[in-house]
Amino acid sequence: MIKDVYGYVSDLPAGCITETDVYTDSGALLCPKMTVIDQKILKSLSDYHGKIHATIYYSDADEFELEDDFPLPDDSICFDESFREYAMESLARLYANLDDIDSLTKGIIQIGEKVCSIINDSKSLSLNLSKLKVCDEYTYRHSVDVGTMAAILAKALGESDSFVKDITVVGLLHDIGKEEIPNEILNKPGKLTATEFELIKTHPVRGYRLLANSPDLTEEMRQAILNHHENIDGSGYPRNLSGDQIGKMAQIISIVDVYDALVTARPYKRAYTPAEAIEIMFTMSNKFNLKYFRAFLTIVNIYPNGSTIKLSNGEEGVVVRQNRAYPLRPVIKITSIQTVVDLSNDRNYLSTVIVK
Repeated sequence: MIKDVYGYVSDLPAGCITETDVYTDSGALLCPKMTVIDQKILKSLSDYHGKIHATIYYSDADEFELEDDFPLPDDSICFDESFREYAMESLARLYANLDDIDSLTKGIIQIGEKVCSIINDSKSLSLNLSKLKVCDEYTYRHSVDVGTMAAILAKALGESDSFVKDITVVGLLHDIGKEEIPNEILNKPGKLTATEFELIKTHPVRGYRLLANSPDLTEEMRQAILNHHENIDGSGYPRNLSGDQIGKMAQIISIVDVYDALVTARPYKRAYTPAEAIEIMFTMSNKFNLKYFRAFLTIVNIYPNGSTIKLSNGEEGVVVRQNRAYPLRPVIKITSIQTVVDLSNDRNYLSTVIVK
């Protein structure tokens, strides 16, 4: 969750991440943005007794004692079987009749409201895609994944309830234009020809046109559907927009759309692991809004609590908790010696990485 802190150093929650530089009241830099405020940092700042203003990201789950014997439960958001069945049946019915756009958008809005209700009732804003899987059919699964992840990310960024509801609907509809493109091209196992790729690149415009006259969607929502393949650096499509031209909703959708595409198997590629996907996205970071991308890293559970992992030095461990600022380096308990290790700052493990 993003919030502003107006007060003192002692008001900074342990485990939070600074989204802005933090200064003393005389203008001296206390700590730069993207600093993880752990106990060591808090102690080093404790000599300053003046007031501060900081924008921070924090999670209630960050307040965790490393001495606990058991891992925190994986409290990431989960869809139960009844919702999975409802979503699958509803999406199949709605997508079967694109001639009735009013029924389509109204039905999608109902699904979006249920998604938002599940998120609001969850204990945390953490994300584990395996707990959200609706079905094996790519079109339906991908739309629900993107809508759900967009809602979680928007909520983590502190957006209003109405914005969260709207972006959930945008995520559910973002690829609707692909319904006008032949499946043999969308699911082609080999390399696309230049002509085929150009046809696929028309799907944002097709989606915008399909929904252009829908009274249930705002123009901001339609623009997000049109712009979800635009990149911050201007390298995207269909209009090569850049920066703020793209719009907040599309910038959020872009991040979760790329992540879901990477971790999902398709006829032309294997599914990357969550860790591989994040590493690939780091190489693409010039294409994303960095504030939103950093917030995304704090909600995605690459190694869920309780999962068993293997380290590059041959040791095995169990994930005890997440490192929201360093998602590829969680806190683990080494199985052989029953010792808790924070991979992000333990000097004995700084060159050790998770290999499985």
